[in-house]
Amino acid sequence: MTASPAGIAPGSWLAVLRLAFAARPWLAIRALAVRALGKKVRAWNWLCFAAAENPDYYRAWIKAVEPRLLPRAAPIESGLVGAVLLDGDSAETRASLRSAFGPGIQIFDATAPPGGAKVPQWLLPICAGDRVSPALGAVLGQRLPHCNAPLVYWDEDGVVLGRRTAPWIKPDWDPLLFRANGGLVGSCVLRSGGSIDAPRGDWFALALHRAEGAAAPLHLPMILTHRSAPHAARTRPTVAAPSVSISVLVPTRDRAELLATCLEGLSRTQFPGEHEIIIVDNGSCEPSTRALFERLEATGEARVLPQPGPFSFAALANAGVAAARGEFVCLLNNDIEVLSPTWLERMAAWASREDVGAVGARLLYPDGTIQHAGVALGIAGSAGHVEKGATPIPGAFAPWHGETRTVSAVTAACLLVSRTKYCAVGGMDAQNFAIDFNDVDLCLKLAARGWQSLYCAEATLVHHESRSRGRVRRGPDKVRFESEIAMLRARWGTETVVDRHHSPLFDLKSERCLLAF
Repeated sequence: MTASPAGIAPGSWLAVLRLAFAARPWLAIRALAVRALGKKVRAWNWLCFAAAENPDYYRAWIKAVEPRLLPRAAPIESGLVGAVLLDGDSAETRASLRSAFGPGIQIFDATAPPGGAKVPQWLLPICAGDRVSPALGAVLGQRLPHCNAPLVYWDEDGVVLGRRTAPWIKPDWDPLLFRANGGLVGSCVLRSGGSIDAPRGDWFALALHRAEGAAAPLHLPMILTHRSAPHAARTRPTVAAPSVSISVLVPTRDRAELLATCLEGLSRTQFPGEHEIIIVDNGSCEPSTRALFERLEATGEARVLPQPGPFSFAALANAGVAAARGEFVCLLNNDIEVLSPTWLERMAAWASREDVGAVGARLLYPDGTIQHAGVALGIAGSAGHVEKGATPIPGAFAPWHGETRTVSAVTAACLLVSRTKYCAVGGMDAQNFAIDFNDVDLCLKLAARGWQSLYCAEATLVHHESRSRGRVRRGPDKVRFESEIAMLRARWGTETVVDRHHSPLFDLKSERCLLAF
């Protein structure tokens, strides 16, 4: 039997291996070859990537893992939970409610008054045709009696031709994400207040109002609702960008062709106010780069800020911010390609909010797959890019890469932040995070001051970063990298943290949003 990577159960290893070989055998073989070289984490990532392409991945997870997560049937207090049936009637929905809560559950018609019936303490609004898990009653019976939250919600999936599919694994409460996607009606219970009436019959609006009260909603990371139809499309929140000045900081060393592409995109960018471009030069010496610098300064397109010495992204960023004149600073890698001229306006609209710190963009590899859609803590014991390598199409897990949402951190490859807030937390820690994790540390310092990070899905750019980021590190580079990981773990506890903007159901050995076996 093939040995499992450390921390992975043998059954899980074999299940993922079978799924991977069935879907993408050559990638599975490459993963085993890489594992034979001792690169266990990379091998497991590749296997998970291949297994995720298998249409039976979710079905296999339901069979192998879900039973371990759900409690056995247990009695629930009579009258604790009632249901409100929306959009008609459904024998299947009623049967699933009785299976979960017992034959005595009160099921109200949203269009008819309850008469003299006593309204239960908690109400579950559910659309006709949807079903709930038989375990829902037991789960809520354990959690509700001692719950102070105004609303309790859980994860969900869909049912197509009798088969469960397209799971939506949700983060803890995020108003931005849930306003845009729904995900409450049918997958939540809310305190009734003795009434079943929603204002204007809009149960989503009522649930959202309760969720955004003084107390935070409680999230149960379990798939307990099975929808018969997708969510109705909702209007995405729009935020207008105020007129603000922005300094774009581009650290670089030679590679004139990359920098020229980046600058061409900036020339097409629509800025919300005055702007400047600062090239932070880390000792460029190639003639083509020097010629480009001379032209930029002669035309006034950009300032060149010399910063020679050993490469330290954090030090270069700090030097650029110190020289900046704008109210906001945008850190931008020299290998970024602009797709739409409105990207910075969209980011500035969010970054201008008082409660927001850093805002990051959706970054794609040249092949169109996700390079960055926010950073989650705890991946590989440190931090990783959410959905890295995924194809950004609607469907399974689309809210993780397709919607603007709150995240723990964003990459500094394209990061916008108020210069005042950046300086208030001391900027990047160049001593402990010269090259890696300086952006994560910055975002967490901002969050500690109450300034949350946002992933802006409406700002999409191409990042010409090498797909093989997991390069072999040797000598001083390896020592430096291990030191930075150790500092991240010591300062922020990333080996044990549960990222509330991610999900405990996901495999933390993979950057893809894959259900863990």
